Amino acid sequence: MVVKLKPSFIYLITIWIYWWTRLHNLDALPIFLDEAAHIWWARLVWQWQPFHAASDGRLLNVIWTSIFWPFNSSVWIARSVTIFITTIGFSAIIAFAQRFHSKETGIIAGFLYILVPYALFFERMQLPDPYAATFTMLLLWSSAKLAVTPHQNKLKLLVGFSLAAGMVSKITYLVFLPIPLIAGLTLGHARRAQLRAALHSYMIGALLLLPVVAILKFVGHSDMGLDLLLKKTTNDTSEMLTQVRFSTPIVWRYFTTLFTHWLWWPGLLAIVIAIWQKTRLTSYIALSTLIGLLSLIAKSNPGFLEARFALPHVPHLIVLMSIGIASIWLKLRSWNSNIKAIVLTISLIFTYPSAQFMWTAWTEPDKLVLPERDQWEYITGWPSGYGFRDIAHYYDNNDGDTTLLTLDLGGQQRLASYLSPSSSVTTIWKPADKFMLDMSDAATTNSLLIVDIPKDNGAIDALGLNLHPVLEYSRPGELSKLIVTKIER
Repeated sequence: MVVKLKPSFIYLITIWIYWWTRLHNLDALPIFLDEAAHIWWARLVWQWQPFHAASDGRLLNVIWTSIFWPFNSSVWIARSVTIFITTIGFSAIIAFAQRFHSKETGIIAGFLYILVPYALFFERMQLPDPYAATFTMLLLWSSAKLAVTPHQNKLKLLVGFSLAAGMVSKITYLVFLPIPLIAGLTLGHARRAQLRAALHSYMIGALLLLPVVAILKFVGHSDMGLDLLLKKTTNDTSEMLTQVRFSTPIVWRYFTTLFTHWLWWPGLLAIVIAIWQKTRLTSYIALSTLIGLLSLIAKSNPGFLEARFALPHVPHLIVLMSIGIASIWLKLRSWNSNIKAIVLTISLIFTYPSAQFMWTAWTEPDKLVLPERDQWEYITGWPSGYGFRDIAHYYDNNDGDTTLLTLDLGGQQRLASYLSPSSSVTTIWKPADKFMLDMSDAATTNSLLIVDIPKDNGAIDALGLNLHPVLEYSRPGELSKLIVTKIER
């Protein structure tokens, strides 16, 4: 007797596996510069200073993290509550694929999303991009449902909420605002009803967003990240054409590396098969993805274009891949079971590099294969947390009060992320241009200065300090290192 599992049970198992892959050994990778800033800002919320993150075009991840008391085990807390949110997006991926194509597509989409290194790597960090990806997928699913049943007010509310939450997550969510309109035009039959429903959703989103914008503007005196957005993007047509030429290969390398070649090339073939079917569904997903990716590539300054910025587009690509794969699998249904077993085995072989990436992320994250810029940011370069975690733990476990000085705020923030409020270690940021003015202060002369080599070389030479090395921590690859020093008079 063959026991058939209900689809709902399979989906629950899939979500459990997703949780396990994201939460397992979650603090293996030391905290990245931006993550530490988000935890720092989340702590400041408890001092009635909730608006710091808004000036960088992000807010939701900081406010959400602050709810969970980000003072004890703050790195694990901040990352785990992010996964709590991304689970919503993961569930939306499965629900969308199953509802609008087939149950096989839903299972395949869930399986692929769990394995793809692009999602795995960034969802295990406290960054705004996984939040934006979550609300992008929620928007894609809810907008599609609204296009099919345009008179359901709860769906209008859900679409409006997704729009508002996405905008509060990250200002670059702007590129996804057309999605409800695209859904109405591609999935709807009575176009007028769909467009009216989309308009109602935009109005709800605006109403939800308006109080937040007003508070940020008039109470927090924040520009909501618009100044930073203008700095990193362009509206000049000639510049955009130039940026397309430089940014396209960059984004392509991000996808080929963080999907792995073994998944990316078969996945592209599956996307072509899905789009070739010329259905309303694939037109809807493809248009939404194309508009978002073209906006990212054309408007982003290549010098500021990072892999995590493309994360919100990854779920769209995975759903398209899943549609193509499921279409092939459904045609194989009538084939001999042995042939189907061979096809399934070959498919699983193609997922091996992704599984290997996952294992490395859990056990030896310093050996991960990442795009060059990400390798520098998260592992080998000064923005990474390597060294800071070791220093914080070393002095936190020693008896006696210790004051650790850094020449940049990011250094203080990374140290503080690993210290509890009751720690005997005090972290202080002393900017290089003010350091000599504070030399008479006992807090400076009787403290330890952490020097980040080679980043701080120029500042140390300019200050002319006589430093005695106490401890040294090299980052993976030994391209940079942290030296704990004693200032000698």
